[in-house]
Amino acid sequence: MGDPDILEEGVLASEGLDIEGGSSRRGRAAFAAVLALLLLLCAITTIIETWVSHGPDEIKVVTENIECLQCHSELIPSFSMAWVHLPFAQKGCTTCHTPHGEKKTTTVFNSAKLTWERTKTLVEWLPLKMIVDAFYSAEEKTAEDAGGDIKSVTEEQVKGADSEFTVPKEELCWICHGDMGPMRAYEYTHAPFVGGYCTNCHSPHASENKALLKYAEQDLCITCHRMGPELARDQVHPPVEERHCTNCHDPHASRYKGILVDNQRDLCFRCHPSVAPLSLKPVQHQPFLYDNCTGCHEPHGSDYRPLLIKDQPDVCYLCHTDIQNDFLKPSHHPVDTIKLDCGDCHDPHAADYPGLLAAEGNDMCYQCHAKRIQVTYDDSLHYDVLCIRCHTPHGSDYWPILVKANPEVCLQCHAPADYDESSATIYRNNHPVRPKWYDTAAGKPLTCTSTCHDPHGTDQNYMLRNYSWPYDGQCLQCHDRVGVDF
Repeated sequence: MGDPDILEEGVLASEGLDIEGGSSRRGRAAFAAVLALLLLLCAITTIIETWVSHGPDEIKVVTENIECLQCHSELIPSFSMAWVHLPFAQKGCTTCHTPHGEKKTTTVFNSAKLTWERTKTLVEWLPLKMIVDAFYSAEEKTAEDAGGDIKSVTEEQVKGADSEFTVPKEELCWICHGDMGPMRAYEYTHAPFVGGYCTNCHSPHASENKALLKYAEQDLCITCHRMGPELARDQVHPPVEERHCTNCHDPHASRYKGILVDNQRDLCFRCHPSVAPLSLKPVQHQPFLYDNCTGCHEPHGSDYRPLLIKDQPDVCYLCHTDIQNDFLKPSHHPVDTIKLDCGDCHDPHAADYPGLLAAEGNDMCYQCHAKRIQVTYDDSLHYDVLCIRCHTPHGSDYWPILVKANPEVCLQCHAPADYDESSATIYRNNHPVRPKWYDTAAGKPLTCTSTCHDPHGTDQNYMLRNYSWPYDGQCLQCHDRVGVDF
C-alpha cells in the first residue's frame, strides 16, 4: 500500500519540479530575447550612425581592415582624412608590418575603456562587413586582390607581442617608392631623405596635408630649420615670409647646391622676370653670369635692401678690394659720403657698356654733372676727350680725382716743349705752370688751371677763364703792375 504513495509523491514531486523548471527556462528565454533585442537595436543604431557619419568608401575600407582595426581602433578616424596612404587604405597593413600574435583567441581587458572600445568596434563594423561582403561583387574583389604582376608571395606567421617592419625602417619606403632611389645619388640631398627617415616629414597612414605631410608645409620645415632670426629681419623674401619653402627647395634631393629645384639664375627668373632679359646683355657681372645670385643677395631675409648680404658699397668691396682702396684716397667720388652708391653708376647684373656702366662715354658723367660741366664742355676744344682721360672715376691722390698731378695731366696731350720747358742750357720763353710758382690771383700754387684755363670750357677763346686773347685782361689779373717779374 506504500508504493502508490511513493509513486504519487514521486509524481507530485516531478510535477512540482517541472513547473518550477519551466518557469525558470521561460524567464531565461525572455531575458535572452530582451538582451538580443537590445543588442540588435544597438547594432542597428550604430550601423545607421556609421552610415550617416562615414562615407561608403570609408565604410568599405574599414570593414576590409577589420582584422587589424579590432585592436587598432584609434586609426579608424584616419580613413576620413583628406590624404590616405594607399597601402593603409587597401588593407595593406602587412606591406609594411609583419603580422603578430598567435592564431588563438585570447582577450585581455586592461580597463573598462578598452572593453568598450573593442565592443563598440565589433558592434559597429562587423555587421557592416557582412553587408559590404554581400553586395561587393566577386569580380571586384578578384580585380582588387590581383594587384600587379607579382612573381611570388611568401607569408609566415610571426609570433610575438609586437609587430615589426617587413624590412628595416630605413629601407621600408623604397618597397613602393623605388623610383626615387636615384635621387639618393644626387650631389645635394636632404638628410632625412637620404637617411631613410621619411616619417620625420610624412605620416605613414593618413594626413590632412598634401603628400601625407605631418604638418602643413608652412609649419613643417621650421620644426628643424631655425628661421626665426631671418624672418625678423628688415626685409624678408616673400616665399620665405609665407613659408613656401618648396617653391625654391626640393624636399628630397637636387643636383643644385642648397637642394634648389633649379640653378640659381633660372630659379630667380621665375619670380623676377624683369631681370631675366639682362642675361642677354653683352657685359655681365660675374656672379650673375656664373649662377651665384646668393653671392650678393640673401635668399631668406636681410637688413639691407634689396636683400643684400651687406649694404652698399660694402657688398661690392667683398670682391673689389682694389676699388675700396681707391675710395680711401684723399680725393674720391662721394660714395658712402652722401647718398651715392656703386649701383648709381654700375648695373649689378648686366649692361650694354664696359664696366657695367649705365651709359656710354661722357654721358655716364653727365648724369650728375650735366648742369655744371656739359653746357660748356661739349662746345670746348676738349669736346672729344673722355672724362676718364683726366679723371679717375673712383679715387685719386690728386684733386679733383685726377689721374695725375696738374700740370702732368695736361702735358699728356699738350707738348711739354711748349710749356715750362726751360732748362740750364735751353731757354724757352714759356709761361711757368709748375706748383713751385705762386699764383697771386688765385692765392695758391700756379698750375694750368689755377687762374688761366678751365679744362671744362668757358665762353672765352682758348678755354681762358675770364678774358679772351689777345686782350690783356687775363694777364693783368696777375701782372697788374710794372716790374712784375717771374
